[in-house]
Amino acid sequence: MIKVYKISTIIFVLLVLCAPSCEDEQEAANREEAILTNTKNDIRTEFETDYLTQTSLFAYETTAKQKLSDLADYIHIMADTSLDVTFRKKASEIIKSTFLSENITLRVILLEGEPVKKLEVHTIINMGLENKLPHLPFTFDSIIVHESLQRIGSSTYSGIFMFSQNFTDPAIPEQIIKSIRRYSDFYAVKEDKVFGTDSLKVWNVRLGEIR
Repeated sequence: MIKVYKISTIIFVLLVLCAPSCEDEQEAANREEAILTNTKNDIRTEFETDYLTQTSLFAYETTAKQKLSDLADYIHIMADTSLDVTFRKKASEIIKSTFLSENITLRVILLEGEPVKKLEVHTIINMGLENKLPHLPFTFDSIIVHESLQRIGSSTYSGIFMFSQNFTDPAIPEQIIKSIRRYSDFYAVKEDKVFGTDSLKVWNVRLGEIR
């Protein structure tokens, strides 16, 4: 009987000691859930907004400008037959994701002795990976916003860059052999993006036609 009493007492004490702990764990779980919910709401407020502020528009213009500047480097990497094909394919994927569509037309490829060709993005990628793009190296310089981002639909803003495409001598990279003024469309568009098991419509930057 004494033994049963002792066991009962121990069980009672354990229950008393565990009760606050279990309650604390539940409170902690509730707090974590609340924080997660608030974080998701903040993300939605920041990225799913229908109208972009001037500060956001400036940030997207800056991002688009960097994408345009980097594009020349990725085209060179993709077309460089001395590099491992893995790097070249990765560069081609980045080029493709840079544009609003792989059917966008670009005037950026200059073959020796020929005028600048107007080619679609997917054609340039295929030529590059098939070692059929022996183009002259170039850079995009003096990029300025010719027309600021303007809302053209419920999920799209559009703007225009003006810049110089400078072709250089392969033997003397510092020597510019041809410089052409170019214009490029750029966009801020709302796209679906997956976050774990959830998805949000967020604003992303894409380039358009280069002419």
